[in-house]
Amino acid sequence: MTAQAEVGPNKQYFLVKDLTQDWLVYDQREKEYVPYVTEQHNTQLSINTIVDIESNRHYELLIYVEKNNYLFLNSSLKQNLKGGQWYVMSIDSLYKVYRRPQLMLTLYGTPGQVGKTILIGHKKAAIEKLITIEEESFLNLLPKEDARISNFFILGMLFLLSFAAFLFNGYPRAFERLYSLPDLFQVDVRDESFLINKPFSRVNLLFVVLLCFELGYLYIFTQDKQYNLFSSKELILSGQSLFDTWVDYVKVVFLCLGLMLAKYVGLYILGTLYNLEGVANIHFFKILQSSLLFYSSLLLLAALTSFYIVDWTVLVRSMLLIPGVIFYVLRIILIFFTISRSTTVKSLYLISYLCIVELIPLIIGVRYAL
Repeated sequence: MTAQAEVGPNKQYFLVKDLTQDWLVYDQREKEYVPYVTEQHNTQLSINTIVDIESNRHYELLIYVEKNNYLFLNSSLKQNLKGGQWYVMSIDSLYKVYRRPQLMLTLYGTPGQVGKTILIGHKKAAIEKLITIEEESFLNLLPKEDARISNFFILGMLFLLSFAAFLFNGYPRAFERLYSLPDLFQVDVRDESFLINKPFSRVNLLFVVLLCFELGYLYIFTQDKQYNLFSSKELILSGQSLFDTWVDYVKVVFLCLGLMLAKYVGLYILGTLYNLEGVANIHFFKILQSSLLFYSSLLLLAALTSFYIVDWTVLVRSMLLIPGVIFYVLRIILIFFTISRSTTVKSLYLISYLCIVELIPLIIGVRYAL
């Protein structure tokens, strides 16, 4: 049998996907798009279909109309289509322009779906021939895997381990304390060390950078597993090469670093308002210590189980978000007891302070992460 049908102008393309059976129309009563039904919608002048441009890069979008129509992409007029002609658009070009995984394609002008064809095709090479395969052939043809993201995860893990080794060798006492479980659960903090009293010291900032590197790595990991964390997928739509992935990673790391530093400024301001000036440093230290322990463990777990052991695509929500929520709730409790043992401030002020700094951002974060 023939492996692929030949379609498009002069039969120059192999068919990848036929979208003519995926038409949608807007239902005014339901206020949403519904599947096209010939008996109900054959008078509709506007019909739509969703084109997945992220999954069909390197292919072409083929459009044919028997009569004049207008082409809209994401509700914006793109082109006036003349009847009886094929129109070919590069999906790579559309992806670079719109920076979204999917496009809403709309044809407007003539009623119904008759005479309207939307295809995704792959252009035949000059020396390319049709491949004929017997139904009982022993051959098992599989597409070549994209190694770009796998290379990033391997190189990224090596980078994180190297940076952690640098901190361990350069600042062993700080490293041992920040990664100490007994010290984390020590609520009676009366230490005058520079780790607590100098939150913006070089040592602390280096460990903050390590934490941001880990968060950036986990963010790219969740996006690769098709989970759009915080509805922020537009952050990593810059390209398809290994270099582009590293650029995306650096952007996320700088964003995390800015948020971490902004949080300490917020701690300092609220600490001043609630007369808790000495509490902000302890609070920030416990945040850094607990976050390093949690995210480093999560990172190692994800790395060790990702090599053909666990399918994270279906587990990323339950394995990352649920432990994350539990971690933040326990961290709030730990910080409350730590601060209450370190100061004589009334509990009402302390609870209000923690709600503003920890609980409200947690609720908002869970809302958008889900």
